[in-house]
Amino acid sequence: MKKIILLAAISSSVFALSQKNYTKISSSKVSAERVNVSKNFINAYYKKCENKDYSGFSNFILDKRFERRFYPEFQKSCEESVRDYGKIISQKFNSAYIYDYTKKTDPVELIIFEANFENSKDVQFISIWIYRDQNVIYGILVSKEKPLGKFKPKKEPTL
Repeated sequence: MKKIILLAAISSSVFALSQKNYTKISSSKVSAERVNVSKNFINAYYKKCENKDYSGFSNFILDKRFERRFYPEFQKSCEESVRDYGKIISQKFNSAYIYDYTKKTDPVELIIFEANFENSKDVQFISIWIYRDQNVIYGILVSKEKPLGKFKPKKEPTL
């Protein structure tokens, strides 16, 4: 009996933890404005990195929690991005998702772009987390796969 209860507990916890955290937004409902803000942020980031300009972003609203993580590492991240990836050769919108746990409070969307980089063939995606309210940017990640498992990006190749 104990084995059955233990097996049921393990099975249910694995099932509960494997639930997806994102729901795909259909192409017809994707906000062109948020896609443009995300794409412009990526381009501005890379332009600052290429020019070795580590000042703040005046044309974008960044979440305060994101700023606290981002700015102390900005110069180092830029140098690593330019060294490891080179320039972005092409960038194309791939898909958009909404973070399920924020649907009813302050919705956060994950905007994913396919990207080709000058120095890397493995890295394929640039992802931006953006709040629906006022298009506040919450995060950015460069990765080999779509980051759909967790809301806060792991320490992978980040920008």
